[in-house]
Amino acid sequence: MSRTSQAPSVESVPRPAAVPLAVPGPADSAIVALRRLRADPLGRLTELAREHGPVVRVASWPVSAYLVAEPDAIADVLVSGHRAYGKGAVRRGPAGRRTVVQPLTLLLGEGLLTSAGDVHRRQRRLIQPLFHRQRIAGHAATFARIAERTAATWRDGQRLDVHAEMTEMTLAIVARTLFDVDLDSEVVDIVRTTIDLTMPAARRAGLPGFTALERLPLPASRARRDARAALDQAIHAMIAARRATGATGDDLLSLLLAARDDETGAPMSDEQIRDEALTLLLAGHETTANALAWTFHLLGRDAAVRAALHAELDEVLGERCPTMDDLTRLPYTNAVLTEAMRLYPPVWAMGRHLLADRDIAGYRLPAGSTLILSQWVVHRDERWWPRPEVFDPTRWTGQPGQPGQPGQSGRPRFAYFPFGGGPRQCIGNTFALAEGALALAAISRHWSLAPVPGTDVVPVPQVTLRPAGGLPMTVHRRHGRAEQG
Repeated sequence: MSRTSQAPSVESVPRPAAVPLAVPGPADSAIVALRRLRADPLGRLTELAREHGPVVRVASWPVSAYLVAEPDAIADVLVSGHRAYGKGAVRRGPAGRRTVVQPLTLLLGEGLLTSAGDVHRRQRRLIQPLFHRQRIAGHAATFARIAERTAATWRDGQRLDVHAEMTEMTLAIVARTLFDVDLDSEVVDIVRTTIDLTMPAARRAGLPGFTALERLPLPASRARRDARAALDQAIHAMIAARRATGATGDDLLSLLLAARDDETGAPMSDEQIRDEALTLLLAGHETTANALAWTFHLLGRDAAVRAALHAELDEVLGERCPTMDDLTRLPYTNAVLTEAMRLYPPVWAMGRHLLADRDIAGYRLPAGSTLILSQWVVHRDERWWPRPEVFDPTRWTGQPGQPGQPGQSGRPRFAYFPFGGGPRQCIGNTFALAEGALALAAISRHWSLAPVPGTDVVPVPQVTLRPAGGLPMTVHRRHGRAEQG
Protein backbone atom coordinates (compact mmCIF):
# COMPACT_ATOMS: atom_id res chain seq x y z
CA MET A 1 0.00 0.00 0.00
CA SER A 2 1.41 3.39 -0.93
CA ARG A 3 1.97 6.18 1.50
CA THR A 4 -0.67 8.13 -0.32
CA SER A 5 -3.22 5.42 0.20
CA GLN A 6 -2.32 5.20 3.90
CA ALA A 7 -2.89 8.92 4.57
CA PRO A 8 -6.04 9.56 6.57
CA SER A 9 -8.92 11.27 4.85
CA VAL A 10 -9.71 14.89 5.63
CA GLU A 11 -12.85 13.76 7.44
CA SER A 12 -10.88 11.52 9.83
CA VAL A 13 -8.36 14.15 10.93
CA PRO A 14 -9.23 15.37 14.42
CA ARG A 15 -10.16 19.05 14.39
CA PRO A 16 -9.51 21.37 17.30
CA ALA A 17 -12.63 22.39 19.19
CA ALA A 18 -13.91 25.83 18.32
CA VAL A 19 -12.69 28.41 20.80
CA PRO A 20 -15.40 30.92 21.75
CA LEU A 21 -14.43 34.45 20.82
CA ALA A 22 -13.84 37.17 23.35
CA VAL A 23 -17.01 39.18 23.92
CA PRO A 24 -16.74 42.61 22.27
CA GLY A 25 -17.33 45.73 24.29
CA PRO A 26 -16.34 49.36 24.77
CA ALA A 27 -12.87 50.41 25.92
CA ASP A 28 -14.32 52.51 28.74
CA SER A 29 -13.11 51.98 32.29
CA ALA A 30 -15.55 50.20 34.60
CA ILE A 31 -16.58 53.43 36.32
CA VAL A 32 -17.11 55.30 33.04
CA ALA A 33 -19.06 52.35 31.58
CA LEU A 34 -21.45 52.26 34.55
CA ARG A 35 -21.83 56.03 34.60
CA ARG A 36 -22.78 56.13 30.91
CA LEU A 37 -25.22 53.25 31.33
CA ARG A 38 -26.97 54.82 34.31
CA ALA A 39 -27.14 58.24 32.65
CA ASP A 40 -29.03 56.95 29.59
CA PRO A 41 -29.86 53.22 29.72
CA LEU A 42 -31.98 53.18 26.57
CA GLY A 43 -29.59 55.16 24.42
CA ARG A 44 -26.47 53.45 25.75
CA LEU A 45 -27.74 49.88 25.27
CA THR A 46 -28.89 50.73 21.76
CA GLU A 47 -25.51 52.30 20.98
CA LEU A 48 -23.61 49.29 22.32
CA ALA A 49 -25.61 46.84 20.20
CA ARG A 50 -25.11 48.91 17.05
CA GLU A 51 -21.37 49.35 17.62
CA HIS A 52 -20.43 45.88 18.89
CA GLY A 53 -23.16 43.45 17.82
CA PRO A 54 -25.97 41.60 19.57
CA VAL A 55 -23.82 40.22 22.43
CA VAL A 56 -21.88 42.96 24.18
CA ARG A 57 -19.86 43.27 27.36
CA VAL A 58 -21.60 46.12 29.16
CA ALA A 59 -19.54 46.07 32.35
CA SER A 60 -16.80 44.00 33.96
CA TRP A 61 -17.05 45.49 37.47
CA PRO A 62 -18.47 45.09 40.06
CA VAL A 63 -19.86 42.07 38.17
CA SER A 64 -19.67 40.89 34.57
CA ALA A 65 -22.73 42.15 32.70
CA TYR A 66 -23.63 41.46 29.08
CA LEU A 67 -26.33 42.73 26.75
CA VAL A 68 -27.88 39.82 24.82
CA ALA A 69 -29.89 41.14 21.86
CA GLU A 70 -29.82 38.10 19.57
CA PRO A 71 -33.32 36.52 19.30
CA ASP A 72 -32.04 32.92 19.14
CA ALA A 73 -29.91 33.48 22.23
CA ILE A 74 -32.89 35.05 24.00
CA ALA A 75 -34.87 31.91 23.13
CA ASP A 76 -32.18 29.87 24.88
CA VAL A 77 -32.32 32.08 27.97
CA LEU A 78 -36.11 32.11 28.25
CA VAL A 79 -37.17 28.77 26.78
CA SER A 80 -34.88 25.95 25.68
CA GLY A 81 -32.11 26.49 28.23
CA HIS A 82 -34.03 28.34 30.92
CA ARG A 83 -32.83 26.05 33.73
CA ALA A 84 -29.28 27.32 33.19
CA TYR A 85 -30.34 30.86 34.10
CA GLY A 86 -31.56 32.44 37.31
CA LYS A 87 -34.07 35.26 37.63
CA GLY A 88 -32.61 38.69 38.36
CA ALA A 89 -29.16 40.25 38.31
CA VAL A 90 -26.08 39.47 40.39
CA ARG A 91 -24.57 42.03 42.75
CA ARG A 92 -21.13 41.74 44.32
CA GLY A 93 -21.25 42.57 48.01
CA PRO A 94 -18.67 42.81 50.82
CA ALA A 95 -15.71 40.43 50.58
CA GLY A 96 -16.69 39.65 47.00
CA ARG A 97 -19.90 37.82 47.98
CA ARG A 98 -22.44 37.60 45.19
CA THR A 99 -26.14 38.07 45.82
CA VAL A 100 -29.07 37.98 43.43
CA VAL A 101 -30.97 41.25 43.11
CA GLN A 102 -34.72 41.29 42.47
CA PRO A 103 -35.74 44.98 42.59
CA LEU A 104 -39.48 44.32 42.75
CA THR A 105 -39.11 42.13 45.85
CA LEU A 106 -39.17 45.43 47.74
CA LEU A 107 -42.88 45.71 46.93
CA LEU A 108 -44.05 42.29 45.76
CA GLY A 109 -42.35 39.86 48.13
CA GLU A 110 -42.14 36.33 46.66
CA GLY A 111 -44.79 36.59 43.94
CA LEU A 112 -44.66 35.12 40.45
CA LEU A 113 -42.45 37.94 39.16
CA THR A 114 -39.80 37.46 41.83
CA SER A 115 -39.94 33.83 43.03
CA ALA A 116 -37.76 31.08 41.60
CA GLY A 117 -37.39 27.31 41.36
CA ASP A 118 -39.98 25.05 42.95
CA VAL A 119 -41.77 27.98 44.60
CA HIS A 120 -42.35 29.63 41.22
CA ARG A 121 -43.47 26.40 39.55
CA ARG A 122 -45.94 25.64 42.33
CA GLN A 123 -47.38 29.16 42.36
CA ARG A 124 -47.73 29.28 38.60
CA ARG A 125 -49.53 25.94 38.62
CA LEU A 126 -51.95 27.30 41.22
CA ILE A 127 -52.62 30.61 39.49
CA GLN A 128 -52.74 29.57 35.82
CA PRO A 129 -56.46 28.59 35.90
CA LEU A 130 -57.36 32.15 36.91
CA PHE A 131 -56.32 33.32 33.43
CA HIS A 132 -58.23 30.92 31.20
CA ARG A 133 -59.94 32.72 28.34
CA GLN A 134 -63.42 32.18 29.78
CA ARG A 135 -62.47 33.93 33.02
CA ILE A 136 -60.92 36.82 31.12
CA ALA A 137 -64.06 37.09 29.00
CA GLY A 138 -66.00 37.50 32.23
CA HIS A 139 -64.01 40.67 32.95
CA ALA A 140 -64.21 42.13 29.43
CA ALA A 141 -67.33 44.18 30.15
CA THR A 142 -65.53 45.73 33.12
CA PHE A 143 -62.57 46.71 30.93
CA ALA A 144 -64.76 48.53 28.41
CA ARG A 145 -67.19 50.03 30.94
CA ILE A 146 -64.47 51.59 33.10
CA ALA A 147 -62.65 52.91 30.01
CA GLU A 148 -65.84 54.60 28.80
CA ARG A 149 -66.52 55.95 32.29
CA THR A 150 -63.00 57.42 32.41
CA ALA A 151 -63.38 59.20 29.06
CA ALA A 152 -66.88 60.42 29.96
CA THR A 153 -65.28 62.85 32.44
CA TRP A 154 -63.29 64.56 29.66
CA ARG A 155 -64.33 67.84 27.99
CA ASP A 156 -63.85 68.62 24.31
CA GLY A 157 -60.61 70.58 23.90
CA GLN A 158 -59.39 69.77 27.40
CA ARG A 159 -55.66 69.31 28.04
CA LEU A 160 -54.95 66.20 30.10
CA ASP A 161 -52.04 64.17 31.39
CA VAL A 162 -52.94 61.01 29.48
CA HIS A 163 -50.48 58.89 31.43
CA ALA A 164 -52.17 59.90 34.69
CA GLU A 165 -55.59 59.22 33.15
CA MET A 166 -54.57 55.75 31.98
CA THR A 167 -52.99 55.02 35.35
CA GLU A 168 -56.20 55.87 37.18
CA MET A 169 -58.27 53.92 34.65
CA THR A 170 -56.22 50.73 34.91
CA LEU A 171 -56.12 51.09 38.69
CA ALA A 172 -59.93 51.21 38.66
CA ILE A 173 -59.99 48.09 36.46
CA VAL A 174 -57.61 46.12 38.65
CA ALA A 175 -59.40 47.29 41.81
CA ARG A 176 -62.65 45.86 40.47
CA THR A 177 -61.29 42.65 38.93
CA LEU A 178 -58.75 41.83 41.66
CA PHE A 179 -60.35 43.13 44.87
CA ASP A 180 -63.98 43.80 43.81
CA VAL A 181 -63.80 47.36 45.15
CA ASP A 182 -64.30 50.81 43.62
CA LEU A 183 -61.63 53.37 42.83
CA ASP A 184 -62.60 55.47 45.86
CA SER A 185 -61.93 52.56 48.23
CA GLU A 186 -59.40 53.16 51.01
CA VAL A 187 -57.27 50.23 49.81
CA VAL A 188 -56.95 51.83 46.36
CA ASP A 189 -55.65 55.05 47.93
CA ILE A 190 -53.06 53.01 49.81
CA VAL A 191 -52.10 51.11 46.64
CA ARG A 192 -51.67 54.36 44.72
CA THR A 193 -49.45 55.89 47.41
CA THR A 194 -47.31 52.77 47.82
CA ILE A 195 -46.64 52.37 44.09
CA ASP A 196 -45.78 56.06 43.68
CA LEU A 197 -43.27 55.84 46.52
CA THR A 198 -41.82 52.41 45.77
CA MET A 199 -41.48 52.15 41.98
CA PRO A 200 -38.85 54.92 41.56
CA ALA A 201 -36.81 53.38 44.40
CA ALA A 202 -37.09 49.83 43.05
CA ARG A 203 -34.62 50.57 40.26
CA ARG A 204 -32.02 51.51 42.87
CA ALA A 205 -32.52 48.29 44.82
CA GLY A 206 -29.58 46.67 43.02
CA LEU A 207 -27.11 49.33 44.11
CA PRO A 208 -24.61 48.49 46.87
CA GLY A 209 -25.84 49.63 50.28
CA PHE A 210 -29.48 50.13 49.26
CA THR A 211 -30.81 47.54 51.72
CA ALA A 212 -28.92 49.13 54.62
CA LEU A 213 -30.09 52.62 53.61
CA GLU A 214 -33.68 51.42 53.44
CA ARG A 215 -33.50 50.46 57.15
CA LEU A 216 -32.26 53.89 58.26
CA PRO A 217 -34.74 56.45 59.69
CA LEU A 218 -34.47 58.65 56.59
CA PRO A 219 -37.68 60.45 55.57
CA ALA A 220 -37.97 58.75 52.15
CA SER A 221 -37.14 55.30 53.51
CA ARG A 222 -39.57 55.72 56.40
CA ALA A 223 -42.34 56.83 54.02
CA ARG A 224 -41.82 53.73 51.87
CA ARG A 225 -41.80 51.42 54.90
CA ASP A 226 -44.95 53.02 56.31
CA ALA A 227 -46.75 52.79 52.97
CA ARG A 228 -45.83 49.12 52.53
CA ALA A 229 -46.96 48.34 56.10
CA ALA A 230 -50.29 50.06 55.49
CA LEU A 231 -50.75 48.15 52.23
CA ASP A 232 -49.93 44.84 53.94
CA GLN A 233 -52.46 45.58 56.66
CA ALA A 234 -55.19 46.50 54.16
CA ILE A 235 -54.67 43.41 51.99
CA HIS A 236 -54.50 41.05 54.96
CA ALA A 237 -57.75 42.59 56.24
CA MET A 238 -59.37 41.90 52.86
CA ILE A 239 -58.04 38.32 52.90
CA ALA A 240 -59.50 37.79 56.39
CA ALA A 241 -62.85 39.21 55.30
CA ARG A 242 -62.96 36.96 52.23
CA ARG A 243 -62.11 33.91 54.33
CA ALA A 244 -64.89 34.78 56.77
CA THR A 245 -67.47 34.87 53.97
CA GLY A 246 -66.21 31.78 52.16
CA ALA A 247 -64.45 33.57 49.27
CA THR A 248 -67.21 32.80 46.77
CA GLY A 249 -66.78 35.83 44.49
CA ASP A 250 -65.38 35.99 40.97
CA ASP A 251 -62.72 38.58 41.80
CA LEU A 252 -59.13 37.38 41.55
CA LEU A 253 -58.53 37.68 45.30
CA SER A 254 -61.39 35.26 46.02
CA LEU A 255 -60.09 32.91 43.33
CA LEU A 256 -56.61 33.00 44.89
CA LEU A 257 -58.13 32.02 48.22
CA ALA A 258 -60.06 29.17 46.62
CA ALA A 259 -57.08 27.83 44.61
CA ARG A 260 -55.76 24.38 45.57
CA ASP A 261 -52.61 22.59 44.46
CA ASP A 262 -53.57 19.75 42.09
CA GLU A 263 -50.87 17.52 43.56
CA THR A 264 -51.21 18.20 47.28
CA GLY A 265 -54.62 19.86 47.65
CA ALA A 266 -52.97 22.56 49.76
CA PRO A 267 -54.15 26.19 49.58
CA MET A 268 -51.88 29.21 49.56
CA SER A 269 -50.92 30.88 52.82
CA ASP A 270 -52.13 34.41 53.53
CA GLU A 271 -48.59 35.68 52.87
CA GLN A 272 -48.46 33.94 49.50
CA ILE A 273 -51.86 35.35 48.58
CA ARG A 274 -50.68 38.83 49.57
CA ASP A 275 -47.60 38.54 47.35
CA GLU A 276 -49.54 37.18 44.37
CA ALA A 277 -52.31 39.77 44.73
CA LEU A 278 -49.75 42.58 44.64
CA THR A 279 -48.01 40.97 41.67
CA LEU A 280 -51.28 40.78 39.73
CA LEU A 281 -52.11 44.34 40.76
CA LEU A 282 -48.83 45.68 39.40
CA ALA A 283 -48.96 43.58 36.22
CA GLY A 284 -52.54 44.64 35.51
CA HIS A 285 -52.06 48.28 36.39
CA GLU A 286 -48.64 49.85 35.84
CA THR A 287 -47.68 48.07 32.62
CA THR A 288 -51.08 48.35 30.91
CA ALA A 289 -51.33 52.04 31.79
CA ASN A 290 -47.94 52.66 30.21
CA ALA A 291 -48.81 50.65 27.09
CA LEU A 292 -52.00 52.66 26.53
CA ALA A 293 -50.34 56.01 27.25
CA TRP A 294 -47.63 55.31 24.67
CA THR A 295 -50.28 54.10 22.20
CA PHE A 296 -52.15 57.39 22.41
CA HIS A 297 -48.86 59.29 22.13
CA LEU A 298 -48.06 57.50 18.86
CA LEU A 299 -51.60 57.85 17.51
CA GLY A 300 -51.52 61.57 18.24
CA ARG A 301 -48.50 61.99 15.98
CA ASP A 302 -49.86 59.99 13.02
CA ALA A 303 -53.12 61.18 11.46
CA ALA A 304 -53.21 58.34 8.90
CA VAL A 305 -52.96 55.59 11.51
CA ARG A 306 -55.48 57.39 13.71
CA ALA A 307 -57.95 57.67 10.82
CA ALA A 308 -57.54 53.98 9.95
CA LEU A 309 -58.20 53.03 13.58
CA HIS A 310 -61.31 55.19 13.76
CA ALA A 311 -62.59 53.79 10.46
CA GLU A 312 -62.35 50.21 11.77
CA LEU A 313 -64.06 51.11 15.05
CA ASP A 314 -66.88 52.92 13.23
CA GLU A 315 -67.44 49.98 10.90
CA VAL A 316 -67.32 47.22 13.51
CA LEU A 317 -68.80 48.90 16.58
CA GLY A 318 -70.98 51.70 15.33
CA GLU A 319 -72.45 53.25 18.47
CA ARG A 320 -72.06 50.29 20.83
CA CYS A 321 -69.43 49.47 23.43
CA PRO A 322 -66.81 46.85 22.44
CA THR A 323 -67.07 43.29 23.80
CA MET A 324 -64.68 40.34 24.05
CA ASP A 325 -66.20 38.90 20.88
CA ASP A 326 -65.20 42.04 18.99
CA LEU A 327 -61.47 41.49 19.52
CA THR A 328 -61.22 39.10 16.57
CA ARG A 329 -63.09 41.63 14.41
CA LEU A 330 -60.72 44.49 15.26
CA PRO A 331 -57.41 43.40 13.72
CA TYR A 332 -56.16 46.94 13.13
CA THR A 333 -57.00 48.00 16.70
CA ASN A 334 -55.00 45.05 18.02
CA ALA A 335 -52.18 45.88 15.60
CA VAL A 336 -52.02 49.47 16.86
CA LEU A 337 -51.54 48.27 20.43
CA THR A 338 -49.03 45.60 19.39
CA GLU A 339 -46.95 48.07 17.37
CA ALA A 340 -47.00 50.58 20.23
CA MET A 341 -45.60 47.91 22.54
CA ARG A 342 -42.88 47.24 20.00
CA LEU A 343 -41.71 50.84 20.05
CA TYR A 344 -42.39 51.48 23.74
CA PRO A 345 -42.39 48.13 25.55
CA PRO A 346 -43.78 48.61 29.08
CA VAL A 347 -41.06 46.26 30.35
CA TRP A 348 -38.00 47.62 28.56
CA ALA A 349 -35.40 45.11 29.88
CA MET A 350 -35.16 41.87 31.84
CA GLY A 351 -32.34 40.49 33.97
CA ARG A 352 -31.04 36.93 34.23
CA HIS A 353 -27.85 35.47 35.68
CA LEU A 354 -25.88 32.41 34.66
CA LEU A 355 -25.84 29.47 37.06
CA ALA A 356 -22.87 27.87 35.22
CA ASP A 357 -20.49 28.73 32.39
CA ARG A 358 -22.39 28.70 29.10
CA ASP A 359 -21.84 29.31 25.38
CA ILE A 360 -24.21 32.00 24.15
CA ALA A 361 -24.25 33.02 20.49
CA GLY A 362 -20.66 31.83 20.05
CA TYR A 363 -19.28 33.34 23.27
CA ARG A 364 -18.35 31.59 26.51
CA LEU A 365 -19.87 33.56 29.40
CA PRO A 366 -18.86 32.74 32.99
CA ALA A 367 -21.12 31.61 35.81
CA GLY A 368 -22.45 34.51 37.85
CA SER A 369 -22.63 36.83 34.86
CA THR A 370 -25.63 39.14 34.62
CA LEU A 371 -27.45 39.11 31.28
CA ILE A 372 -29.55 42.04 30.12
CA LEU A 373 -32.32 41.14 27.66
CA SER A 374 -33.68 44.44 26.38
CA GLN A 375 -36.99 44.59 24.56
CA TRP A 376 -36.22 48.23 23.74
CA VAL A 377 -33.08 47.24 21.82
CA VAL A 378 -34.39 44.13 20.06
CA HIS A 379 -37.73 45.69 19.09
CA ARG A 380 -35.85 48.45 17.26
CA ASP A 381 -33.30 46.22 15.51
CA GLU A 382 -33.42 47.00 11.80
CA ARG A 383 -32.47 43.40 10.96
CA TRP A 384 -36.01 42.39 11.92
CA TRP A 385 -37.87 45.69 11.69
CA PRO A 386 -37.44 47.74 8.49
CA ARG A 387 -37.63 51.44 9.36
CA PRO A 388 -37.61 50.49 13.05
CA GLU A 389 -38.45 53.96 14.37
CA VAL A 390 -41.62 54.22 12.26
CA PHE A 391 -45.00 53.52 13.89
CA ASP A 392 -46.51 51.08 11.38
CA PRO A 393 -49.37 48.83 12.60
CA THR A 394 -49.56 47.12 9.18
CA ARG A 395 -46.48 45.12 10.24
CA TRP A 396 -48.99 43.03 12.20
CA THR A 397 -52.05 42.86 9.96
CA GLY A 398 -50.74 40.49 7.31
CA GLN A 399 -51.89 42.79 4.53
CA PRO A 400 -50.62 41.98 1.02
CA GLY A 401 -47.05 43.09 0.67
CA GLN A 402 -46.69 43.58 4.41
CA PRO A 403 -44.90 41.38 6.95
CA GLY A 404 -46.98 39.37 9.38
CA GLN A 405 -46.38 38.15 12.91
CA PRO A 406 -42.89 37.33 14.23
CA GLY A 407 -41.97 33.87 13.08
CA GLN A 408 -43.29 34.71 9.60
CA SER A 409 -41.41 36.54 6.87
CA GLY A 410 -38.13 35.24 8.30
CA ARG A 411 -38.52 37.10 11.58
CA PRO A 412 -37.44 35.07 14.65
CA ARG A 413 -39.85 34.43 17.51
CA PHE A 414 -37.94 36.57 19.99
CA ALA A 415 -37.58 39.58 17.75
CA TYR A 416 -40.66 40.66 19.74
CA PHE A 417 -41.16 39.66 23.38
CA PRO A 418 -43.03 42.32 25.40
CA PHE A 419 -44.25 39.66 27.85
CA GLY A 420 -41.04 37.63 28.06
CA GLY A 421 -41.37 33.97 27.13
CA GLY A 422 -41.08 30.36 28.25
CA PRO A 423 -42.01 29.15 31.73
CA ARG A 424 -41.73 32.67 33.12
CA GLN A 425 -43.78 34.41 30.45
CA CYS A 426 -46.16 36.93 32.00
CA ILE A 427 -49.11 34.86 33.19
CA GLY A 428 -51.50 37.75 32.57
CA ASN A 429 -50.47 38.49 28.98
CA THR A 430 -53.86 37.53 27.51
CA PHE A 431 -55.62 39.52 30.24
CA ALA A 432 -53.44 42.57 29.53
CA LEU A 433 -53.91 42.41 25.76
CA ALA A 434 -57.69 42.12 26.11
CA GLU A 435 -57.76 44.96 28.64
CA GLY A 436 -55.59 47.18 26.46
CA ALA A 437 -57.41 46.55 23.18
CA LEU A 438 -60.90 46.96 24.67
CA ALA A 439 -59.92 50.14 26.51
CA LEU A 440 -58.30 51.54 23.34
CA ALA A 441 -61.44 50.77 21.33
CA ALA A 442 -63.84 52.13 23.95
CA ILE A 443 -61.99 55.45 24.19
CA SER A 444 -61.04 55.91 20.54
CA ARG A 445 -64.54 55.43 19.17
CA HIS A 446 -65.49 58.72 20.85
CA TRP A 447 -62.21 60.62 21.17
CA SER A 448 -59.18 61.75 19.19
CA LEU A 449 -56.09 62.77 21.16
CA ALA A 450 -53.56 65.31 19.89
CA PRO A 451 -50.09 66.18 21.19
CA VAL A 452 -49.50 69.53 22.89
CA PRO A 453 -47.29 71.61 20.56
CA GLY A 454 -43.78 72.15 21.85
CA THR A 455 -43.95 69.27 24.32
CA ASP A 456 -40.95 66.96 24.35
CA VAL A 457 -42.01 63.47 25.44
CA VAL A 458 -39.10 61.48 26.88
CA PRO A 459 -39.27 57.83 28.02
CA VAL A 460 -37.88 57.12 31.48
CA PRO A 461 -36.67 53.54 32.05
CA GLN A 462 -37.49 52.79 35.65
CA VAL A 463 -38.82 49.31 36.44
CA THR A 464 -41.30 50.05 33.65
CA LEU A 465 -41.09 52.55 30.80
CA ARG A 466 -42.91 55.76 31.73
CA PRO A 467 -43.07 59.17 30.03
CA ALA A 468 -41.02 61.68 32.02
CA GLY A 469 -43.26 64.20 33.73
CA GLY A 470 -46.42 62.68 32.31
CA LEU A 471 -47.95 62.86 28.83
CA PRO A 472 -49.85 66.09 28.13
CA MET A 473 -52.35 65.81 25.26
CA THR A 474 -55.49 67.59 24.12
CA VAL A 475 -58.65 65.51 23.77
CA HIS A 476 -61.15 66.17 20.97
CA ARG A 477 -64.57 64.58 20.83
CA ARG A 478 -65.31 62.89 17.52
CA HIS A 479 -68.57 64.05 15.93
CA GLY A 480 -70.24 61.50 13.70
CA ARG A 481 -68.16 58.86 11.96
CA ALA A 482 -65.64 61.12 10.26
CA GLU A 483 -62.65 62.28 12.25
CA GLN A 484 -62.72 65.96 13.01
CA GLY A 485 -59.62 68.14 13.16
